[in-house]
Amino acid sequence: MLSFFKEIRIYLGIIFLLIGSLIALMYFSLPKGLEEFSLSLPADEEIKYERETIKLGQQDDNGVIKTDNKKVYKQIKVKSQDNLIKILRNENIPDRFIQALVRAKGSERMARIKEGDFVEIVHDFLMNPASISVTSNFMDGYEAIFKNGLFKISKFSRILDKEEIYHSATIEDSLFMSGKKSNIPESIIMDLAYIFGWDIDFIYDIRSGDSFELIYEQLYWKGNKVRNGDIISANFYRGENKFSAVRYFQDGKKDYFSQEGNNLKKAFLRSPVEFSYVSSKYNLNRKHPILNTIRAHTGVDYAAKTGTPVRATGEGTVIFRANKGGYGRLIEIRHFNEYTTRYAHLSGYAKGLQVGSKVDQGDIIGYVGKSGLATGPHLHYEFRVNGMHTDPLRVKFPNAKPIESENKEDFTNFALALDLKMNTLKKKLFSSNEEKIEE
Repeated sequence: MLSFFKEIRIYLGIIFLLIGSLIALMYFSLPKGLEEFSLSLPADEEIKYERETIKLGQQDDNGVIKTDNKKVYKQIKVKSQDNLIKILRNENIPDRFIQALVRAKGSERMARIKEGDFVEIVHDFLMNPASISVTSNFMDGYEAIFKNGLFKISKFSRILDKEEIYHSATIEDSLFMSGKKSNIPESIIMDLAYIFGWDIDFIYDIRSGDSFELIYEQLYWKGNKVRNGDIISANFYRGENKFSAVRYFQDGKKDYFSQEGNNLKKAFLRSPVEFSYVSSKYNLNRKHPILNTIRAHTGVDYAAKTGTPVRATGEGTVIFRANKGGYGRLIEIRHFNEYTTRYAHLSGYAKGLQVGSKVDQGDIIGYVGKSGLATGPHLHYEFRVNGMHTDPLRVKFPNAKPIESENKEDFTNFALALDLKMNTLKKKLFSSNEEKIEE
């Protein structure tokens, strides 16, 4: 009997020894400070690292840039439904690093990412994260640096280096495809279309043989390109006509002006809802779909899904934000001089928007709905001049604010300098191309 209990004690001792060894192994395999930390994550998967050979400072199709012989930089654009943990796991960051990040002081600030933000990851030579950053503009945000088994999180502010790039292209088919063939970034092509979009319809107005040239900025951080910047200057040649755009800051706000100092932007957007269609036009003799009586339709209805963002069509001040009879949830904005706009049947208002709020053109102010007298989700939009209803689809919009008289001389000199720079860069590019042909 004694020998039996002795054997039992031996077996129990072996079991406890094994358990103790496993606990010790787990303890020392975790970064310091994570021994008691647990986090609910998806089941572990086999982690594979794909190492790609790329030149120093060159960005591949996945956003990877080799910064030196020890570190690799990658940027990921945040999509809807993304969260930081999901992004890090998609990038094969081991769970122990994710746990360390979540446990770090200030991690809740990094977790507040939204669609359109960027997550930056710098890997060391073992492809472990040396630092993780979140930013919306690459100039400021939060950075977590990994050292001694822990992440230390701090706010950062950067001054990005800028390089000015000249490009030109001749239209063969569409603006977009012609620009792509000339190696112009997609974001710059879209910016060009927006800048000239008030005067040129890039679907119907352009022809094969039209051309354009522009100077734009590329932004760098420690030698790595992080994004494209603004278009600084652009010329579009349509037949015998030349359209020019000069970026200029007035009253602290950026705008684009013609070389004569006229603002290229109109004071109002034509439509308050993107990617929608007009379901009911301005009609003073329309039969109301619910009341079944002749009742003037003093605005335009844009059909769109519930929750579609509604934009302020012009800069102004909110003077009404509440329910108003058949309008349902309504926002009214007073713009400069005699103009006011109304946005009705909303499902909700933008966060923080109140009576007295200042809005800029294009700001999201609410969301499409079917409140009030509405048969389905849509936006009812009204445009008033001196309190009188006007057809938003036919009214001729005034230009936005031109160059002010006190800035006229400075702007003229600035525009001339940019024109000279455009010609210099053009000659330099053509000379370089001729040398390559001769070789």
